[in-house]
Amino acid sequence: MKVHIRIAAAAVALAHSLGRLVVRVHDFETSAPCRISVSVRDGIVSGYDYINHCYVTGALPNVYHHGERSHLMLKPTGSGAYSGFDHDTATCFSVKVTDGEAHLFDYKEDLYFAYSA
Repeated sequence: MKVHIRIAAAAVALAHSLGRLVVRVHDFETSAPCRISVSVRDGIVSGYDYINHCYVTGALPNVYHHGERSHLMLKPTGSGAYSGFDHDTATCFSVKVTDGEAHLFDYKEDLYFAYSA
């Protein structure tokens, strides 16, 4: 997965799971804040990626990152867990949100990535 798609997937999962606006996420890998703002209301994703200057929109489970021109599927499976698929890179991934943190596992890279709201 591309970095910006991982960040967007984590932000959407955090916003949906926490039931509130996420105004930025912290990337534990780079120890840096990621400027992305996302809200999810009634399954409708509305967000803006300030790094790429583009929107992140859709209706769960279908999300579109306008800057990367990438479709991703992010399906809530209960208790803060999500299964996902990035159509651009043909990558399966999963996200688990616990205590304001999103742990994303990228199956293609066989790596975990962590983000907090």
